[in-house]
Amino acid sequence: MPLAQCSLQVEANRMERQPVGRSLFPCHAYRGDVHQYIASQVPPHWHHEVELFMLDQGKVEVSAAETQFLLQPGQGVLVNTDKLHSMTCAVESPCRYRSLVFDPSIVAGPEGNAIDVKYVRPFLENGPPTLLLLPGEAWQKDVLDAFEAAHAARQGEAYAFEFTVREALSRAFLLLQQHAGEAAASPSPLREERLKQMLLWFDAHYSEPFSLRVLAQAVHFSPRECERTFEQLLHTTPQSYLQRRRILAAMDLLTHGELPVIEVAARCGFSSHSYFSKQFRAATGYTPRGYRAKTQGA
Repeated sequence: MPLAQCSLQVEANRMERQPVGRSLFPCHAYRGDVHQYIASQVPPHWHHEVELFMLDQGKVEVSAAETQFLLQPGQGVLVNTDKLHSMTCAVESPCRYRSLVFDPSIVAGPEGNAIDVKYVRPFLENGPPTLLLLPGEAWQKDVLDAFEAAHAARQGEAYAFEFTVREALSRAFLLLQQHAGEAAASPSPLREERLKQMLLWFDAHYSEPFSLRVLAQAVHFSPRECERTFEQLLHTTPQSYLQRRRILAAMDLLTHGELPVIEVAARCGFSSHSYFSKQFRAATGYTPRGYRAKTQGA
């Protein structure tokens, strides 16, 4: 299993911490391997920007809203604004991707103008939370081709690349608006907001003994509704998510600190050192000490 060291930078509310919105040209192009992230997963997160993600190699499981699909090479996915999503490697071989994360204003222009009101805003508010893009579907291939042009221009940054990026994204956005402007049933805004609250609760309480009842009380849901929300939106259970959250916290402490492994286990909610070591190895392929040695370059 490849060594995964990257972690997603998120704000206190689990919104992704991206410099996109503060950029002079709010569109960033990324290229990497999902294995580079901790535990080979881009964890559940959200951002105000639209994301176009394309897989170049491997297989990646994408979870967003109430949908889950296995992405194959050459396929892509659109993630609409403010939608929780995560991506997990489905194979141990490289899972290389490219993505564009961009503010819709690149296409819409000033708020309240015709393009914003007639095309962009309706898609952001009523379009699909996520959309699988398949190269075998003619209009979706055109969207992927526009993505390719925009990504290459954004990464190359030749003179006046902004015009090329804006033109390509505008072309992609018009196709999306024409063919997928009306969404299928989206998850309840209340349910998605509750899920965000539960993720925040886990961030604050992962080191403590877990009680589903306490979690439910914190977000004003019933215990069963908490379980149902995790199952439908993240395709896992609260208990499984908590286990993963604890492992992620332990990986961070092992990478950036010198605490004894037994103390790392305790701080991350594991009462048994042997159980911690077993679960850590199952999740990462390394013992805690082995992981520390690799990430700290010992």
